Amino acid sequence: MGTKKYKWHKVAETAADLQWTAGNVSEVEVEGKKLCVARASGSGAGGDGSGSGGAGSGEEWFGFAHTCPHAGAPMTDGYMTGGCNVVCPVHNLKFNLKNGRDVNGEGYTLKTYPVEVRVDGVYLGIEEGGGFFKKWF
Repeated sequence: MGTKKYKWHKVAETAADLQWTAGNVSEVEVEGKKLCVARASGSGAGGDGSGSGGAGSGEEWFGFAHTCPHAGAPMTDGYMTGGCNVVCPVHNLKFNLKNGRDVNGEGYTLKTYPVEVRVDGVYLGIEEGGGFFKKWF
């Protein structure tokens, strides 16, 4: 299995430029489509391009679909909990943002995207070749 290649899209100059909800989620736009980014403190941020925070930031970042796969609720109305989980505002389905799976055992998967915080901005990666993003959004 090959390594995924991403096209990186700058979504903000800095984290402070994003409009954060009380649930620590922000709406961004990539190629005219709404997506979400979220951050969690102290979640073991790494430098692998998948949820990596800035150097020494102690934050882990996540990108994910704007709508819940269960009932279509806007995930910007949800909230972060337990480090890398986001909770849907309608039926309280909780999704692990490291793999997109719901931790409630319902069988739903939330589409996730890697986020990188770089010196020149915050970037969200969309898999090259279209993949899910081009097909469904």
